[in-house]
Amino acid sequence: MLLGLAGPTSAQFFNFGGYQQRPQPQRGGGWFGNERGGGGWYGNDTFAPYQEQAPQPRWSGRQAPPPVREDFSKAPPPEKRNGVPERHILVLGDAMADWLAYGLENIYADQPEMGVIRKHKTVSGLIKYQPKGDPADWAAAAKGILATEKADAIVVMLGLDDRVTIREPAVDKSDNKAGNKKDAKAKPDGKASSAKPEAKPDGAAKVPDPELPPDDAAENSGARAVVEPERSAHSPNDIHEFREKRWVELYMAKIEEMIGVLKSKGVPVLWVGLPVVRGAKSTADTAFLNTLYRDAAGKAGITYVDVWDGFVDETGRFLQHGPDFEGQIRRLRSSDGVYFTKAGALKLAHYAEREINRLLAARSAPVVLPTEPATPDASARPDQPAPRPLAGPIVPLTASSVGTNQLLGGPGARTVTMDAQAARVLITGEPLSAPAGRADDFAWPRREIEGAKGETPVASTSLDANARAPAASLKPKKQRR
Repeated sequence: MLLGLAGPTSAQFFNFGGYQQRPQPQRGGGWFGNERGGGGWYGNDTFAPYQEQAPQPRWSGRQAPPPVREDFSKAPPPEKRNGVPERHILVLGDAMADWLAYGLENIYADQPEMGVIRKHKTVSGLIKYQPKGDPADWAAAAKGILATEKADAIVVMLGLDDRVTIREPAVDKSDNKAGNKKDAKAKPDGKASSAKPEAKPDGAAKVPDPELPPDDAAENSGARAVVEPERSAHSPNDIHEFREKRWVELYMAKIEEMIGVLKSKGVPVLWVGLPVVRGAKSTADTAFLNTLYRDAAGKAGITYVDVWDGFVDETGRFLQHGPDFEGQIRRLRSSDGVYFTKAGALKLAHYAEREINRLLAARSAPVVLPTEPATPDASARPDQPAPRPLAGPIVPLTASSVGTNQLLGGPGARTVTMDAQAARVLITGEPLSAPAGRADDFAWPRREIEGAKGETPVASTSLDANARAPAASLKPKKQRR
C-alpha cells in the first residue's frame, strides 16, 4: 500500500529531483549553528518559513540622495477645542514662541476657560521681522495683532534670530544741503565727501559655529540665528556687529519699543528668556541676550520669566535629557540642539504658566463691599437708636499718621495717647495684677472676693477638715512588745 504525501512537508523528506547535499559547517560555527546564523545542521533555516525580500529601490543616479533633514523649528499645530474660552493668552515671537504656545495649549487642555492664541513668525526677530514687505519689525506687527486680538495676558519670546548686524538708519541730511554742495565743490571730481555704505547682501554665506562638533554643526545648519558669524572682516560706519556697544544701544531701543507696544494693551506682559542652546559659543550668545531682556523688563515693570536653569545640568551645560516638570527623566530638546520635544515644551510652558496664573489672580474681580440702601428705612423710629450699618468705615491699614518728611516720635510729631495699663505691660514689662481669688493671686493677706462677703465658702469647711487630719496622724503609735 502506497501513501501519497503532498505539499511542502513531503518535499522536505523525499527529494525526487536528485541527491540533496548535506550542508557543511561554516566558519565560526559547528553543526549546531553559530551566532551569525551562518549555517549548521541544526542552525540553518531549512524549516524556517519563506519570507519574501522587499524590493530594493533603484536610484537613477550613481549616489543615493541625501537624507531629508527634519525641521524642528515648527511645533505641532493646535488642536480644535469645543467652546469659547473666557480668558485668552496671546503668545508672540519666533519659533521658540511657537513651542511655548504648544506647551501652554497642552497645560490648559483640561481648563476650558483658558485659551491660547498663537501669533508667531518662525524666522523673525526684533531686528528684522521679515525680509521684504510691511511690517518690517515686530513692534509694528504687534500693533496690528493687538488691534484685532483679545488678550488677558501677553507672553513674548523671541531673539533667536537676532545674532546679526544692525544697520543704523541714515540721518536725514535735507537740512544740510548747503554743506553738501560746498563739499562737492571742494572735491576735484565733483563728488560728495560722504559715500553711501555698501549694503550687506541678504544671502551671505552662513559660517557654522566653530565651537560645535562637526555633527552638531551640521545639525545646527537649519538654525540661522545660531550659526551667524559673530564678527565680520569689514564693517561700514553705519553697520554694527553683534555685541558691540552701539549694537547693544540700538537693540535695547528695539526691546523698549516692543514692550511699550505690548503695555499699551493694559494687560499683564511676560517676557520669557531664551533657553540654553547647544555649543559653547551659542550658549554664551543666548545668555548675553537674556541679560538685555532682563534689564529691559525690570525697567519697564513687566515680568521676566527665567527658564535657563530648567535646561542645563549642574555645571551649567546644555542638557539633552533631563527631568521634566514631573521629575521624570525624558528627552527635552530636539536633535538639532535648539528646539524642544513635547516633554521639553511642557517644561518650558510650566515656567510661564506659573507666572500667568499669579498675574491673572491679582487682576481678578475686585471685592464688592456692602453699601447702605439708597432709600431710608420707613420702619425706623426716631426715638430708637439707629440701625446697625451693614459695613463700617474703610480704614487704610498702611496709611501713615505723619508726613513723609517726619519720623515717628520725632520733634513736632503728634503725641500718641496710650492706655496706662497697656504702657506698663507692653513698655515697662510689668505683669498684670491677678484678680482676687484666682490661683495666681499671691497677695497676702488674702483679699476678699467681691460678691462673696458675709458668706462662708463651701471649700473652706473641707479645707479646715483636711488641715486637722494631718495633725492627728502625726501622733506616734505605741509599739506592741
